[in-house]
Amino acid sequence: METQTEEKKPQTEEVTAPSPDAAPAPEEPIILNQLFPNADKDLDALFPDPNMKKLLKDVIRTRKKNERFLKRVTADEVPPEEEKDEGEDTL
Repeated sequence: METQTEEKKPQTEEVTAPSPDAAPAPEEPIILNQLFPNADKDLDALFPDPNMKKLLKDVIRTRKKNERFLKRVTADEVPPEEEKDEGEDTL
């Protein structure tokens, strides 16, 4: 008679994405007056909606990324535009 032995496999923890029901980690509050220090008005009072604050924070981050990109690009690397001859048509 054959004896069946159960092979015990070590259980590995599977990494799963957090469920939508799980609460997100608490984030730092967005203070618009710090993001826009030259503003004449109280931006936190004007935009109390957290989604609007997040959008404005993303705008600042995108602007900074664009400025860094433009600093890396030098005018010497951009080729001059070719002049068109009057008789040539490019279609």
